[in-house]
Amino acid sequence: MTHLNLLNENMNNEVRESPINHFTLQELISISGGEHRTGVMAERIAASTRSHLQTFQDPCRINAFIIGVGTEGECSGLHNLQEFRIKKDTLFIFGPNNILQVRSVERLNVHVIAISPDFIQRINIDTKHLLPLLLQFASHPCLEIPHNECQALRSFIALIEQELKVPESEFSTEIIGGLITGSVYKVGEILRRYLSEHPEVENPARDRAKEHFTQFTRLLNENYKRERSVAFYARQLCITPKYLTTLIKRISGRSVSEWIDSYVILEAKTLLKYSDMSVQEIAYSLNFPNQSFFGSYFKRNTGMSPSQYRTRQ
Repeated sequence: MTHLNLLNENMNNEVRESPINHFTLQELISISGGEHRTGVMAERIAASTRSHLQTFQDPCRINAFIIGVGTEGECSGLHNLQEFRIKKDTLFIFGPNNILQVRSVERLNVHVIAISPDFIQRINIDTKHLLPLLLQFASHPCLEIPHNECQALRSFIALIEQELKVPESEFSTEIIGGLITGSVYKVGEILRRYLSEHPEVENPARDRAKEHFTQFTRLLNENYKRERSVAFYARQLCITPKYLTTLIKRISGRSVSEWIDSYVILEAKTLLKYSDMSVQEIAYSLNFPNQSFFGSYFKRNTGMSPSQYRTRQ
């Protein structure tokens, strides 16, 4: 092994852990005052209570789909470094492992469900129709909705909450799965109505190639810190880079490279904004060969150097 490789390995070993906390569903249950759960009962949460969002004042990722409505009070924060606000009659949808940070909470009350990605995959939801809708709101996950729609979604969540409070039975999975499925479709109905009234919202999805796109985003979420080549993701999906690029562009409106860059740059910005890691440490944590390569990559995607971005925060 060369002296340079040894230096790189040592620096990688010395890189401090990311300042972004990770929460599991079981940890969320504990935070909300619930008891420890096992089996399928540990794969979803439903709550209609005063918010515990103060817990998330530091940047964090939550390994769950989160759907909810605000019923009183207000909360503001950052979702993937973009500002959001939850208040009365606000629908909010956060995907798994999005970066969340709460900045202020004022007497916020929410009705919310949190569902593990594995459970979502096991229940009977037609993602062919829902995925395009959810993609359209990925960058602005909080919407003001009519009070009657807020009330309807609250009713679904209340039923799920009621079923989660009773001992698990032979039909618990089917009952709760059916209620969650109904809740997700209700959200889809609300989003479709919103789009009909707000045609200016861009539609990024164009066809039925949902399965490859879902697999690609899952792979990207798992590997973006190590792999930035289109060829890597194409190999994992057993298709050609050209076909992957065409497919992802068609369904999302963004190229594979743009998706990869967005994940890497979001992580880099988060580390520059919230951590005390040096630029060199961040470069190695994101698998760049050195600080210079990372700096060029960051500037090409943001228009400023890592140091300039950090100074402006």
